[in-house]
This record gives sequence, structure tokens and C-alpha cells, in this order.
Amino acid sequence: MKNCLLMLMSLIPLFSVAVNASEVEDRLNRAMASLDNLQAEFKQTLIDDNKKIVQQSKGRVSIQRPGKFLWIYEQPYEQQIIADGKELWVYDVDLDQATVKPMEAGLASAPIMVLMKQQKVETEFDVNEVGQHKYLYWIELTPKNRDMEYTRIYIGMENETIKALELRDSFGQSTQIVFENQRNNVIFKPDTFKFVPPDGVDVFGVGG
Repeated sequence: MKNCLLMLMSLIPLFSVAVNASEVEDRLNRAMASLDNLQAEFKQTLIDDNKKIVQQSKGRVSIQRPGKFLWIYEQPYEQQIIADGKELWVYDVDLDQATVKPMEAGLASAPIMVLMKQQKVETEFDVNEVGQHKYLYWIELTPKNRDMEYTRIYIGMENETIKALELRDSFGQSTQIVFENQRNNVIFKPDTFKFVPPDGVDVFGVGG
């Protein structure tokens, strides 16, 4: 995982290249459309403002846009984040606790939020090309809504497949995510994105 982190950190140059904005937006929108029925594994690293690793985790993700996903952390501890299109559940397996809230309220600060948006990215973000750097082609998103938790989002693509994300916040921290073993056009079972709290689990919050 450390090698993946170092690769990702070395990929993003410190400048953007001026190109035709519509071409960049079209390329990114095509890549986003490929996420409609996706399964993948991920490795996630949280970096503090001193560029030190705070936490590393790994797991798997399933996406059925619009509105449904599973984001399951398997290491270092098990946590499940489930969106069924209406409610967002967070289930901490070791604690036997689950929280639920309306999806719109719960999704705003989640790293996956940028992948779940089906409207064209330019409606909510200023889009700039960073360019091809080593392994991936990078695009920078700057939120037009200043209330958003992340101040910069970088998306790394191979051809038109999203392979990596970096989300930077106003405190100088960054969340870096690398996707592996991606499968597109997955046909999910009807109950894939349905969460029913197991017996004995404490549930907090109010759903949608």
C-alpha cells in the first residue's frame, strides 16, 4: 500500500495545463458515466498537513448510480457504508453500532461523493486539466460551492477509466484512493444495497 501511496503522490504535478476546457469536461464525464455499475477494490490513505500518513485502509466498493453504493472497509477494521438511494447507513462491525441518516445529509463529506454525481461535473466544479504525468492523466476539480468539505479534488484516469482520487481539505489534509481490479457493467442482485441491522446492533439517527 505504501508503494501505491508514493506512486499517487508522485503523479500529480504542481501546475495545470491550459487546454480546451470542454474537451477535458467531456473526457471526465465519459469516465464518470462508466461508474454506473461498478465493482472494485480500493486502498485509501489519509495524509495530514505535515505530509505524514495518519491512516491506511483497504476494502471494496460497489456502485450503482444513481444513488446506490457499498463502501466496505476490510482493514484495519471492518466498517460498512451503505447507500440505498434514500438512506445512508454506517455500520461499525466491531462496535455493534449502526447510524442512519438521510442520504443527502450523510453523503456530502464522504470521499465517494464525487463519484456519485450524475449531473455533468462542470455544474458543480471548475474543471482544469493537470495533464498526463507518468502513469495517469489527471484532472483538477475546484468546488463552486465553498461550503463543500474538500477544496480540491484530483481525478487520475487511465484512458477513460478512473483509477485514483485525491481529495484535499482546508486543513491541509488529503485523502488518497487508488482503485484496483475494476469490473464494469456489473449486474447486482436486488438486495445488494439494502442494509438490515443484525440482531443486537444499536441503531442511532433518523433515516430518510
